[in-house]
This record gives sequence, structure tokens and C-alpha cells, in this order.
Amino acid sequence: MALFLLRKWVFLLRIKGDLLRIRSFLLRIKGDLLRIRAEGAFLKTNKRVSDWYNNQTSTINSRDDFMTLPHEFRAWLGGILVVLCIAASGNGQAKTKPKPKPKIDPNEVVPFWPPELKGAKGGTITLKTDLFLQIPESVAATAKKEGVAPFIMAKTAPTADFAFHRDLGTDAAKRRLWSSWGDICLASDGKVYCAIGDHGDDVGGDARCFVYCWDPARKVLEQIVDMNKVVPPQKGQPAWSKVHAKIDEGFDGAIYFCCTLNDGNRAGRPDHHWTEQLPGGQIYRYDPKTGKTAVFTSLPPKRCTATSLFDRERQIWWCNLEAGEGNALWGLDMRTKKVVYQGPDGSVEFNRAFALAKDGSIIFNGKTGISKLDPTKKTITATKNSFTNSPGMRAATRESKDGWIYGSTHGSTELFRYRPADDKLEMLGKNWQAGSYVTVMEQSPDERFVYYLPGAHGGAFKDGTPVIQYEIATGKQKVLAFLAPAFDKEYDYVPAGTYGMKISADGGTLYVNFNGHAGSKLRPSWMQPNGFALTGFAAIQIPAAER
Repeated sequence: MALFLLRKWVFLLRIKGDLLRIRSFLLRIKGDLLRIRAEGAFLKTNKRVSDWYNNQTSTINSRDDFMTLPHEFRAWLGGILVVLCIAASGNGQAKTKPKPKPKIDPNEVVPFWPPELKGAKGGTITLKTDLFLQIPESVAATAKKEGVAPFIMAKTAPTADFAFHRDLGTDAAKRRLWSSWGDICLASDGKVYCAIGDHGDDVGGDARCFVYCWDPARKVLEQIVDMNKVVPPQKGQPAWSKVHAKIDEGFDGAIYFCCTLNDGNRAGRPDHHWTEQLPGGQIYRYDPKTGKTAVFTSLPPKRCTATSLFDRERQIWWCNLEAGEGNALWGLDMRTKKVVYQGPDGSVEFNRAFALAKDGSIIFNGKTGISKLDPTKKTITATKNSFTNSPGMRAATRESKDGWIYGSTHGSTELFRYRPADDKLEMLGKNWQAGSYVTVMEQSPDERFVYYLPGAHGGAFKDGTPVIQYEIATGKQKVLAFLAPAFDKEYDYVPAGTYGMKISADGGTLYVNFNGHAGSKLRPSWMQPNGFALTGFAAIQIPAAER
């Protein structure tokens, strides 16, 4: 009897310990959920986002699929899935296991990556087809639903010059996930600069990051920077895996950019062993005249950035510092290399976009809504405006001559315009049908249109990868082309979203740096059609009749 009671007592203690551990875990998850709720209540109220999210969680098959979810979902998605596993089984194992990540078959021939484009000259093809003007069935079906944003279809198809990012190094097809994440640069000479990375083992020092230049005169995309040559690998030192911030042309004609990790918020973790050569995020300077790239200056140690903009008039480079005790704005005078401002950690909330006003003020997502930084006075002021059911702006244009900044919200996926001069905010409706993820927007030089591509995070192909021209005067959305079906048919490639776009000085060419995946004929068995792993660059020539 005594032995039975002893065993029962030990059993109950074990159960109590398990319950305490589960309670502690749930409290941590609750904290994450509260934080996410504070950053974006839209997750509870926006059905479009909820439906999309539920669909994504049901199809996550690998670490790479998980990585391709938008940043704000990943942190708490993992916790939610673990809780569901605990609830589903007493031993903490999920009853329905996710599909394992596809493995490379040792007998399968590893293809040259990227694949060759048929008929390419200098790596570039030119495509013009009326298939660009065919509306996908899924889009047509959604258009019939109540409450979705209407659109009109262009009558004349554009012409697209296209090239893959080449020279990816050995065993390129086996690298983790080729992708592009930052805005591109249109230089004063008409050349365009863009970047990609492999989302490799950044903390382990095995990652790749490259910068490219598109020459519109030659119609050639060439690799100009290999970051492992700029920052030679050292044992234990992290390696850059992408460029997430903008690429800009400086006052001296040089090209400036800043690399980052798979997740810059991890830069302060103890497993990231920064060195004297690489103390954290750095700004790099590429000289087009010499072809050389060097360190221009460093960000504060153990900090990185995914978000930046350049105030060309005042020569101040602005970014959001990650990996501190919260997000903070940081400004650098590019002429003197002196820091002109560093905000308190935690002063920036949703950090993926901010805007520049004509007077040099920075418009950003603050704690209570739209906030404004006066760089001269070094003061932050909360405006009277905020975005309903959204943590804030995700994309923003320059300020127009009549004082408006155009943009798209995160989560609630609405177009807006904001006038800093009198703190006026106007909501302009959904950015595409029932709403989509938009990360970059550009005003046309004549300020008649705003251009953007919905479905930035690899999902654009589900809607045919539409190119949108928003007419400011009428509020009409015109689709200039559905790119995915035509490229898939002609080249077995599926362009699937962008974080980088620019419009030429004459308003006639839209430059886009694409994420995408190979079609079924080219795609190796271990890759998945998830909108990533094969990147490309397009110069889309807009017919004069459509602009």
C-alpha cells in the first residue's frame, strides 16, 4: 500500500511539473499574442488576412515555407502550432504531422541555376504577348463578389525585357532560398541597381548576397558586387544573406546599400559573433567608375536594418534600427558620416515603412498611429491620425507637388493618402480586389499615376501577378498586365511578387525586381512552387496609349 501511494505521489508531482511548464509556455505565448495585438489588431478583425493566414498554415511543409510567411506572422505562428500539438495529443506530438521538407535525391541531376532562358541574348529575353491582357479565372470570379475593388483592363499589351540574376556560385540550386527583399535604385544615368540573397546560414557564416546592375541601353543584367568578397568570411563571423533596405544613389554618383541577416532582429543574440571587421550592420559604397565596393560606415554595433530611405536634398540616410530594445529611427549625414539623430528604442512600432516629407520630416508608424519626427528639433510628435485595423503603412511614395504621400496599409490592405502639412489622412479603398500585400509603390514623374504590384510576399502568381496603375484623379485601378501566365507558358518561370520597383524618368518603363519560382518543367523535385528560389529582373515598357 505504501509503495502504491508513493508511486501515485511521484506521478502527481510529475503531472504538476508538466502543468507548470505548460502554464509557463502559455504565458509566454500570451505575451507574444498581446504584443502582436498591440502591433496589429487587424488579425482579429480583418477576414481577408485571417482567411489567407489559415490557408497558409494548412500548407506549411518545410522550414522554407515557414520562412516565406510575412515576418509578423512567424514569431507567434510557431508558438500557436506547438500549443495545437499539445492540445491534440497527451504526449505533445501532433496527430497530423506536416509533410517533411523535400530532400535532394542523390541520383537526381542538379540543374545549372538559374536555368538558361530560351532565345536569350546576353541573358535577356523580350516578351510581348496578348496573353498579358487575359484575366485569370480566379481574378474574374473574385471581381463578381460584393465589396471588392473594381479594376479595368489595359487594351494594349506592354513589352517586357527580362533576365535572371546569374553567377550565383557553385551548387546554386542547392542553396536555401534565393530571394529579393529590398527596394531598388534608379540612378541618374538611367541604370538600375538591385540585390538578391540566398537566405542561407547567416549566423554560421555560409550565406550569399549579390548586387546587380541593369543597363537599359545594352539590356543586360550584370552582377557587380559579391558581398563575400567585400566582407571576407571568417570563422564564427555572420554572413550577409540579403539586402532588405533600399539601394540609393548618393550625391557623389556612388551607389549605397546596407545588407542584413535572414532576420535582422536576431543580430543582438549571443550566437551572432560579430567581429572588428564586421561589428554589425554597415553601409557599403559601390563606385560605378572603378567597380569597387568598400565599407562606407557602420551602424551602431550589433544592429541591423530592413528599412531605409534617402533624403537626397539634405543628404541624410535614414533607417530603422533593429535588434535593440525596440525599433528606433537613425539618421546619418552622408557628407560628414556624422549621426544626426538616433531615436529611443521602442519609439517606432511597425517598422517596415516610413515616408519623407518635403520639409525633411520623417512620417512613421508610432505607438498610437502616425507619428512625425522633426530632425531639426529632434522631437517626435504623435499626429491625430491612425490606421484602423492596421499597425500602419507598409508602402509609401514620395510627397507629391500638391503635398500628398500615397501608400498602402499593412493588414487592412487599403490605399491611403496623407498630407503632412495639415495632418490630413484619406482612405482610398482596397489596393486590389479584396486586398493584398503591397510593399512598394511609385508615383509617375508627372504625378498622374501610382504604380504597384499586389502579392509581394511570393503570392502574386495566385492572381496572375498583376501590374497595377492607379489613376490619382479618378481613383481607378488599371491592370497593365497579368505577367505570370505568359511567363509560365513561354519560359516556364512564374514571377511571384516584388519588394523593389522604380519608374523611368520619362514614365515609360517600370523596373521590377522579382521573386518567383521555376515552372513544373524546370523545377527540381526539392523546390516548391511557393513564389521563391528563382529571382529575376524585368523592364516593363508601358505603351503610350496606356499612360
